Amino acid sequence: MMKDLNSWRGLTARYSNNSYAPVITHSLLGLAIAASMNQAAIAAHSDSELEQVVVTGAVTQSPLNVVTDPRQPRQPLPANDGADYLKTIPGFSVIRKGGTDGDPVLRGMAGSRLSVLVDGEVILGGCNNRMDPPTAYIFPESMDVIQVIKGPQTVKHGPGNSAGVVLFEREQERPGREQWEFYSSLLAASAGRSDGLFDARYSSPGFSVRGSLSAASADDYRDGDGVTVHSRYERWQGQTSLAWTPDEDTRLALSASRSDGEAAYADRGVDGSRFAREHYSASGRWDNLGDTLQSIEVQGYFNYVDHVMDNYNLREPGGPMGNPVAMNPDRETRGGIAELTLTPSAATELVLGVDTQFNAHTSRNTMNQQMVDYRQLSRSADAEFLQSGLYSELSWNQNDAHRWIGGARLDHWQVEDQRSMVMLSMMASAPNPSRGLERDEVLKSGFLRHEVELTSGGSTLFAGVGHSERFPDYWEMIARETADSVSAFDVEAEKTTQLDIGWLYNGHRLSGSISAFYNAIDDYLLIQSGYEKPAMAGGNMMGMPMAMTRSTSIVRNIDARTWGLELDAQYRLHDHWQTEFTLASVRGANETDTTTLAQLPPLEARLALRYSSDTWSAGLLVRGIASQKRVDVGKGNIAGQDIGPTNGARVLSLNGSWQASRKLQLTAGVDNLLDETYAEHISRAGVSVAGFTQLQRVNEPGRTLWMNGIYRF
Repeated sequence: MMKDLNSWRGLTARYSNNSYAPVITHSLLGLAIAASMNQAAIAAHSDSELEQVVVTGAVTQSPLNVVTDPRQPRQPLPANDGADYLKTIPGFSVIRKGGTDGDPVLRGMAGSRLSVLVDGEVILGGCNNRMDPPTAYIFPESMDVIQVIKGPQTVKHGPGNSAGVVLFEREQERPGREQWEFYSSLLAASAGRSDGLFDARYSSPGFSVRGSLSAASADDYRDGDGVTVHSRYERWQGQTSLAWTPDEDTRLALSASRSDGEAAYADRGVDGSRFAREHYSASGRWDNLGDTLQSIEVQGYFNYVDHVMDNYNLREPGGPMGNPVAMNPDRETRGGIAELTLTPSAATELVLGVDTQFNAHTSRNTMNQQMVDYRQLSRSADAEFLQSGLYSELSWNQNDAHRWIGGARLDHWQVEDQRSMVMLSMMASAPNPSRGLERDEVLKSGFLRHEVELTSGGSTLFAGVGHSERFPDYWEMIARETADSVSAFDVEAEKTTQLDIGWLYNGHRLSGSISAFYNAIDDYLLIQSGYEKPAMAGGNMMGMPMAMTRSTSIVRNIDARTWGLELDAQYRLHDHWQTEFTLASVRGANETDTTTLAQLPPLEARLALRYSSDTWSAGLLVRGIASQKRVDVGKGNIAGQDIGPTNGARVLSLNGSWQASRKLQLTAGVDNLLDETYAEHISRAGVSVAGFTQLQRVNEPGRTLWMNGIYRF
């Protein structure tokens, strides 16, 4: 398979030069014209089922709930990881670090404020500086559905979901007959990018087996000015699952997966040379157990991430010493869930559940890989986290027009700080004042939402209030300091209370939604970089006394609030023509420091025009990004801090699609057609990498050509 991917890379490299852009652009425009003129050819393929290219993100289908099919063609360029896909949904942004593994941000909230689950399982990365967020281990096209629940408006999917929850899920329906299904997707793009996915499934009423293999790679891309960005990557993933369904009401399943990869980063002094993950899970579900007891579901899972960062595999070692250095953190996560669904009446559904999650983090480092191989060193334990939760969620249809949904949960947290020393830098450490200490805390969360249908399924108003208490995560408690200590073990839990209101409309030609939110966050966990502190007594730097002062990143509790607006609309101009529009805006205030809240994305709008028929489609997408002047330099979250103001940008993209048959679909596109040079406001700052131009920010790719083929039966 890698041989095939390399051949795709060679093919696309020939077309990565900007001189081909006019030819490709004219070809795509010609495709759009041909689509509108060749109605006879369209009629010949009337039995085809063309999947339209998604260009503005998924549509809100129910209050605060977005559901999308990751296998549907989309623009911008089809995603190679989970975060890259989420950025097409209104309200999401991505903090770019290189060519892959960006950190997803929803409504300005990042990290553990946004839970990411794969088939109900928690994935936690190993890097203490967020090189590998959970979405780094997800190839979206290998999933069947992606669901986003915005705001603290559910309690069923784990603790602390103040920004929301993202669920990446595979289909679990029992088929009514024996069948084979095959799905393959091959992508070629500029910068030598090539992706491939092969997914095969045999299923019958009693038994099913499924296996998938994906791989993705790319060279360093260029920004709109032609400047090469240190950003190449390679990754692969294999997954298999078995399910036994002896009857329509019983399902027992096992699954396992492995993945690995490497990625270059333009925002830091090391790259990721290993992203090894292994996963195992077992689950069971029993339905229709009685008049009141509707179902029982249980699940257990194991995830292990072995991550390596170094400065010699994907770049030349640099800096004052120039030694080859390596860091090898890992994390083991085990968890489980047990859930009962009851139907006390025809209008009421009650979910009762318990969940638990345990994770342990260790690391080992070397300052000179040539002299001391990190693989020969023993691991040092950092911390262990144990969470146990109890929750209930109730849905009540008061009548045909009114629906109430509410829930509550309690979470018990236990954490042990296992560090004997605190690493202040790669070359400096200090004794840990919280060594061996334990924290034991109970947190509570809940929500209530009212939905009103104004007409028969055509218009819905909703309003909901939610409260979420979020325990400090590893990156806030263990990987950071406070202003008066080298350990942040005692920082307070974060408490968010949020109001969400909105309106959904679904008419004959016009459909869409508008929603607004406002929250107050007590003890918001703010990360502040460049904080000057006196050198700690007892600290050392390779056996020598430290300087009198040092600059570091700290975490501290503040009071904050955020508010925002999201809108999506689709209007069908004609049987074949449709326009789409989305808008997302978020603002915030740091009330403790009387400044704006840092790391908030600017106002963004997307406007699309699309033509589609049974066989052909063509689309145009214009993305407008406003300038962002509201900044607080050096402050932010565990994924990044404000660098400074940013200018606005306008990005134009085109796409076309041809349904050759019911089994084969070809799509092609040009992203950033005008070769705009820009960086997202919440991108990371660039660092000096030998052989590359120094960038203030990690810029987005310039003009990008791509072609994708999907074959299925």
